[in-house]
Amino acid sequence: MTVRMLCRIAPALCALALSPALAQDQESGRVGSGAPEDFFMEITRGEDGAPVIEPEQFDLALGGYYRFNVVCPEELTSETGYHFEVTELLENSHIRLLSIGETDVEFYMQGLTFRAIQCDESGTARFSFHPMRPGVYPIYVRDQGVPPEEVYGRVVVE
Repeated sequence: MTVRMLCRIAPALCALALSPALAQDQESGRVGSGAPEDFFMEITRGEDGAPVIEPEQFDLALGGYYRFNVVCPEELTSETGYHFEVTELLENSHIRLLSIGETDVEFYMQGLTFRAIQCDESGTARFSFHPMRPGVYPIYVRDQGVPPEEVYGRVVVE
């Protein structure tokens, strides 16, 4: 079931799924194991046409094990899609796995990195990682307009 379908069927569950991740289950300074803790960021278009991200901030524990889910629920094209970057977070994390959509397509990174995720149609991309350095890391999202509209969020690792 996609996040989009979940939001139509059970709005309360959707709100819970899209709420900011809290570092409550992760212990700062200890590299996590087992299944990663999921958190979700949805990219939509505001009334003014600019991209909107929800939530705008995530608070994570140093060394925790997380899966960042980038959700693009709207019907998009290469002209209306979104470009997502968390360059500094990726540079300061151990990347484990990147997966695309609702399929079993997975890229096992084992410390390698990637530069960006681009949504040219509705769907979800996700990557699992261990943040290895504390800090405040920017989230950058832009649309494909000319000139592009931009929005920023952040990931706080303590």
